[in-house]
Parts: sequence; structure tokens; C-alpha cells
Amino acid sequence: MIVRKNISIDQCYIDKLQPFLEKNNGNLSAAIRDAIEISSRVVEGKKAVDAEKYVNNVPQNAEIRNKLIETEEFILVHRTMFEWFFKKTSGLLMDESTIYELINPYKFRKVPEIINYLNTLNEKLGWKIKVSAEYQGEPEPESFTLTFSNGNPSFREHLVHGVALYLVKQMKLDVQGLYSRSNVTKLYLKRFKYLDYEKVPEGFEGHFGSMDSTFREIRKKPDFWKNLIQLHRQHNYQRISIQKTIFEDLVSGRVPDVADIARDFEFLAGKPPDALTLSEHIMIFKELYLTDNIGSDIEVSTEKGREYIKLIHEYYDEKVCEYVTQYYSNMLRALFYPFTVTSSPNMILFNFRKGPDSCAETKPDFVDPGSLIP
Repeated sequence: MIVRKNISIDQCYIDKLQPFLEKNNGNLSAAIRDAIEISSRVVEGKKAVDAEKYVNNVPQNAEIRNKLIETEEFILVHRTMFEWFFKKTSGLLMDESTIYELINPYKFRKVPEIINYLNTLNEKLGWKIKVSAEYQGEPEPESFTLTFSNGNPSFREHLVHGVALYLVKQMKLDVQGLYSRSNVTKLYLKRFKYLDYEKVPEGFEGHFGSMDSTFREIRKKPDFWKNLIQLHRQHNYQRISIQKTIFEDLVSGRVPDVADIARDFEFLAGKPPDALTLSEHIMIFKELYLTDNIGSDIEVSTEKGREYIKLIHEYYDEKVCEYVTQYYSNMLRALFYPFTVTSSPNMILFNFRKGPDSCAETKPDFVDPGSLIP
């Protein structure tokens, strides 16, 4: 089939076609056909060369892997077992010394060197992961975006974790975000200055070590935690967890002191109460309430001007309900945000009036249920 089209060609392209025009006695259509034919052969030839390079690299990479296995630097692991290992260690931080076995900090200091090495390493390992980078500033970038494409998602997650740790420690960066899909993972880092180099910054720990501190505690007292978990499970989590001094006050018929309760709150928050907004207080209170397990459920609102906390419990004894109300009232009094409290069977409601963000000089408008306790 012949397709006829009107086309426009600049003089510079006519000049490039001159050898073909002379060959075809000035016939422009024939000259264009010859040029297309030759271009097609060049493209096919390049593909063949690239394919040949790939084929030649396969045995070379296999030979490298075999040598590494012989020297016991690498070992053969079944793919399914390897995936299981990665999934079961998710949330645990990799040791710094481990990543330095993979990426030598004395050898790779610049971003292009690290990226090239990672791509070469992936090729040798056969993980089929491609790494690319976008960054500002050299040799110490202010911001950094790494893209990990293709490959097994579990392998890719493990590689991202290790590379992030290397960059955090060697380039003083912290993880700002992590975007992950089935075939791509993006890691966002930013310049971060921290004083304690023995620890990792919060961003990195939050994204990669969410269970690390928990497992460290379990390893310290495995019998204690094993028994505690077993008891909670057997009793369907109908056990409570409170500080000893608070327990002592409760069994002695006293409502725990505000200062003691505030101390617990500050330990959980990691900051003094006056450094937090009311919304932050409410969310930390929710976490503490669910951890204490004194009540059964909680409902909160952090909408500006309409903040409230609704506690749900399963106590029917009137005196117990009064003590529970007083206990949590004292906890909220320590935050210095004004509120009123109302209670009904199985429910305690704390309503906060609209007030300033700073509570340093604000005194609570508090309805004290302690007067109900004889």
C-alpha cells in the first residue's frame, strides 16, 4: 500500500539527504526511503549490540556470584525463605555495622558513586532493582530523593532500609517520607543536625524501626513479657496496667495525686504539658487511656472550639464510677485547659471550652466530682 502525505522539510534536512538524492537521480521519495532503510538497520544493530552485552554480562555476573559464594561472602538462600525473613524483621532497625559490610563508608562518599555502586551491586545480586537519585547540593545535599524501581518488593524494602541508614549516618540526613507501591519505592530525605550520633533520628526510626524499642524490651525480660501477653490474651484483655503509686492510692481509698498523674502523662508525651496544644493533649490522653485499660472504649473530638473526650467503661458500682471519674479528672486538670465533666452510667464526658492555644496562665473551670466521695 502506498501512502501519500504532504510533508515539510527544512533545507538543512534536504542537505543531509543529498547523497541519497544523487544516488536516485533527484527522486526525493526514493531518497527518503533509502534513508529510512539505513536508519532502521542502525537501530536494529544497536539493539543487537545491547542484547549481546546483556548476554555477555549474564555469565560474567554468574561467575562473580559463584566466586563470592566460594569465599563464603555470599550464601545461597531460597527465595521464599528470604522473603519470609524480610517480612518477619520488618519494623526492626538494621545494625549500622551490617550496612557498612554492604557499602564501604571509606570508599563511597559522593552521591553518584553510591548510586552507581548500588546499581552494580543489584546486578551482581540478581535483584533487578534500579536505583536513581534527585538531590540538591554536592557533596552534602540538603535534600535527597531516591527512587527504587522494579525487583521483588521485600528485597526492595530491605535495600531501601539499608541505604537510608547509610545516608542518615554518613550524610547527616533524616527520612522525611516514604512512598511505596508494588513496583516502585521513593525515599525522601532532608538535611538534619542531631547531637547524639549513637542514635538514629526520629524520622528514620519512625519509618523503619517502629517495633525496634519494643523488641529490645522483650529481649531484656522475655519471661515477663511472655507471661504478661499470655495473661492478657487469656483474660480477653480485661486486665489493667497502672503505676504502683497510683494503685497504692486507689486501694487506700485515695484518689491519685495530680502531680503523679501528670508525671505519667509527661513520660508518655516526652514533653511538659505546657508545650502541647489541646488537640495533642487529647490524642495522648486517648493513647494513655487505652493503654491503662481501665475503661473499655474512648471517643474524642479535636475540632477547634468543640473538643471533648468521652470515656466508656463497664463499671456498675457507683463508688467505683466516682473514683474513675475523679482519677481522669485529675489527669486532665494537670493539663491546665478548662473543662467541665458530666457522667452517666458507663460514660464520662469531658467538654473543653474554646480557649487560647497556650494554657500557661489558664486555670481550669473544673466541676470536682471528688466531693461525691465520702
